[in-house]
Amino acid sequence: MATPILPLPVIPPGLSDAATRRALVPFVGAGVSRLAGCPSWVQFADRALDSLVTQGILSPAQRSQLSGLSPRIKLSVAQFTAAEKGVKVKFREILQKANWSADSDGRRIYSTISALGERFVTTNYDEWLDVVLPPFDSEVEGTATTYTTQELTRRTILHAPTDLTADKFRESDCVVHLHGIIGDPAGMVMTTSDYVGRYANDRHRDDEENQVLTFLENLFQNKTVLFLGYGLEELEILEYIIMKARASGRQNEASHYMVQGFFSFETELCNAMQTYFLKECGVELIPYLRDENDWRQLIFVLEHFARGLPMNDKLVAQELFEMKDLLRG
Repeated sequence: MATPILPLPVIPPGLSDAATRRALVPFVGAGVSRLAGCPSWVQFADRALDSLVTQGILSPAQRSQLSGLSPRIKLSVAQFTAAEKGVKVKFREILQKANWSADSDGRRIYSTISALGERFVTTNYDEWLDVVLPPFDSEVEGTATTYTTQELTRRTILHAPTDLTADKFRESDCVVHLHGIIGDPAGMVMTTSDYVGRYANDRHRDDEENQVLTFLENLFQNKTVLFLGYGLEELEILEYIIMKARASGRQNEASHYMVQGFFSFETELCNAMQTYFLKECGVELIPYLRDENDWRQLIFVLEHFARGLPMNDKLVAQELFEMKDLLRG
């Protein structure tokens, strides 16, 4: 008999152990930012094309013909077309509202994620993880004085491949934007060629190390990764990252997890996805029930994790774990 999907899932022991050792790294996808008012991966690609229609670069008929393409191909077409016509896609306007930090659900979920770790990785381009948000208090929400991003502590932001070193990632309050940031549109990984360049199969080209793959290899070997906000529409991106990390070096020695929402009638799909991710990706799926709050249930799940995970100071134990791994290499 299939295990029922719970609104608030049981916290796996491996996740608790990682939190104790301060080895837990939240890996944040578009589903989290969508709860904070940002577009999904599909919406982002569609809006990039729509912006070219607004600027008169694409006709409505041309836009319609592109509707059935995958998000990555749509973004490639948008980038190539904009460059050819000498215009720019307004990525900041598409991805992030002008008053983005005023979104209450955004503050709630990202302040909770901040409580889960000290270092973060994201494939998102937006700025929600770039600042340290104060704890969210629903009782005073709406009456408290609003704040600007300038008033918040900023994390160390790593987004260029050359930034992705073990030393820099050891810094507390650090966030890796694996696919770039909206403040640097030229460095945003969106097109097929961008992906090929960022995750090149050969780790050494002309004696130059692919630091992205080295970073991912070290991350998956030495940390426990908790994937958040990756729905079925973003799985292509997630699978690509995981497979590249696994293929680039030794097999994973840490356990990794992905939080994923399902409706109660999707039990069979949930079971199939659990089997797939465990066998193919080495990732344990943590399902939660969407029946009451849909995707917004993720907020309550993460608050449940933040209350239930131990956050003892065990940095020495984690450093010894990583030193032993280096000696084995």
